[in-house]
Amino acid sequence: MKGRRVAFIAAAVLVCALAAGLGCSSKSSSQSMRQEISWVPKKLAVMPFIRVDSPVMPGNTVCCPLTGATFNSGQIIPGAERVLDQALNTDLRQICSVPMVPYAQTGLVFGQIAGRQFKDSLRQDVAATAKKLGADAVMVGFIFRFRQRVGTSYAVDKPASVAFDLTVMRVSDASVIWKNSFDETQQSLSADLLNLDQYMKHGLRWFTAEELGKMGVTKVLKQFPWRKGDPFTE
Repeated sequence: MKGRRVAFIAAAVLVCALAAGLGCSSKSSSQSMRQEISWVPKKLAVMPFIRVDSPVMPGNTVCCPLTGATFNSGQIIPGAERVLDQALNTDLRQICSVPMVPYAQTGLVFGQIAGRQFKDSLRQDVAATAKKLGADAVMVGFIFRFRQRVGTSYAVDKPASVAFDLTVMRVSDASVIWKNSFDETQQSLSADLLNLDQYMKHGLRWFTAEELGKMGVTKVLKQFPWRKGDPFTE
């Protein structure tokens, strides 16, 4: 265990310069993506996260109900939705430049609407929820995997693994305006140099699923298009 910890620290020292270069590249890509979105919503309704369980055995492929994107399914521990809901709410309040309807309020309305008409699709129910709240855009998150680590902070038999996505849909035509996803199983630092900044910020250790999920929300929202102080939306 001591040897593994020393290896983590040594690897961090060797690739600091590489991480700085990668950070610049990531920022440029995010800014370019936001430039492509000219439409700005007047109000954004944020849905609670929805879990997508594997229909058979963990490890099978599942699809995002709104975009059709595929992910490897897996264990989704109890409370995963709450962890991601709270992380998303916290981060969005800090960065979002348009008025928001929080997930708690949106979830109550969705619960009243969903399932009333069995012929309605999830997309229709989501759009109807946003309309009732006076929002012209709605953000929906789906959880595909939220597996807890097996072990401790410095020694694991199985690392945490999290996969989820976020989609913003325009209500008027039900079109997807923006989407991004997080799909990561933690690896040792020596095998995962691209995430060096994550280790430097949160520590050279094995994260819990809750910690990895919160990091994922922050990472996904780096490309969120309607940010405070962004010249493209203000």
